[in-house]
Amino acid sequence: MNKFAIIVEEVYKKNVKSVGFISMVLSPIVILLIIGAVIYFVGSSFSEPPTIALITNDQDIRTALESETEEFKVAKKVTSIAEAEKQMKAEKLDGYLEIAIENDSINGNYVHTSSGQSLDLSSLQSVLSVTQLNRTASQLGLTEAEVAKLMAPAKLDDRVIRFEGENITSQNDQDTSIKMWSAYVVGIAVFIFIINYASIIAQEIASEKGTRIMEIILSSVSSSVHFFGKLVGILLVCLTQVVIYGVIGLVAYQFGQSFEPVQNVLQGIDIKELLQGLLGYSIVYFVLGIVLYAAIAAFLGSLVSKIEDVNKAVTPLIFLAMIGFYGGMFAFASPTQMIVKIASYVPFFTPMIMPFRVASETVSTAGNLLSIGLMVIFTILCSYVSLMLYRSNVLVYSDAGMFKTMKASWSIMRNEKKKEA
Repeated sequence: MNKFAIIVEEVYKKNVKSVGFISMVLSPIVILLIIGAVIYFVGSSFSEPPTIALITNDQDIRTALESETEEFKVAKKVTSIAEAEKQMKAEKLDGYLEIAIENDSINGNYVHTSSGQSLDLSSLQSVLSVTQLNRTASQLGLTEAEVAKLMAPAKLDDRVIRFEGENITSQNDQDTSIKMWSAYVVGIAVFIFIINYASIIAQEIASEKGTRIMEIILSSVSSSVHFFGKLVGILLVCLTQVVIYGVIGLVAYQFGQSFEPVQNVLQGIDIKELLQGLLGYSIVYFVLGIVLYAAIAAFLGSLVSKIEDVNKAVTPLIFLAMIGFYGGMFAFASPTQMIVKIASYVPFFTPMIMPFRVASETVSTAGNLLSIGLMVIFTILCSYVSLMLYRSNVLVYSDAGMFKTMKASWSIMRNEKKKEA
């Protein structure tokens, strides 16, 4: 146990203090900050409504449009097309609206440049339509109550339901949307963590084997202790990165609650339920996925004799992760497809696909437990096979190619089993 702890500590300290780990932790944060800054400045540049000139002799229309300050602002001093075009050329106006009355009908013509701020024409048309309706109602002698009744829109409710056996339950559409986007983030995170840490543990093994340090290490410790020491050390590094992101996310959440846009997004959302449901299962899939891929990557790293060949060795594993990742993207769009349901129970793809099924509530609790059970069994089995092949191959130096080396490892393992028998 003391030797095991020494290996774990050495692997952990070496990786956590490395420049690669620091850059791996900071790069997503920097990217998110840049994206947030771009969104903020772009959003603030378009937050001001466009300024337009109103060309009309009808005072009622002018009064109605000048009272609308949310969608656009009316430059009251500009009353002619020539002056409006002059102001537009000087980039002081975004456009002008010319209103003409023909046969008691309001006809508008909005003129603008492509470089000016865009105006929501539907809102402008809505204001003109209300003005037109009021004018017509006045001509017909209708009261304000009759006009209000005439303008009352039809009521349409939207209800999302979910079937659970014989029961039908309501589902909050906003909650589902947020859960799906949360699952999207989880799927990307799982994929990135898997390929990063699979490569790291493979490089750990390959570097020691390539420099022949492995022979010295295994002279004082068993290959099994070395294998699991490396695996646990890398998992602790991964856990450290997750904890750092968790702390940053908690601080950002507490800080962001004071901003109105964040409050609007979080309004009516049960964060506790979201954490217990989606993230609760996702953490389990995340841990099992990391262990599964890391165990196989450790074996693949032991196949090569030079660290330069690590990327070629882990390429098949990365391809498997990519298939799972794109399967998750497909599940994001169509979580109810049969191929998604089947693939979500394949252990290699479960960590990337199942979070989307959990978010869309297309999998029962029994289905989640079944997929977790399959992953646990498959991860234990793969870890055991990887350990056996690792023990047979870790001191074998060959440039015959990965598949021939793997075949040789299998033969060595079988021979060792026969000797033990």
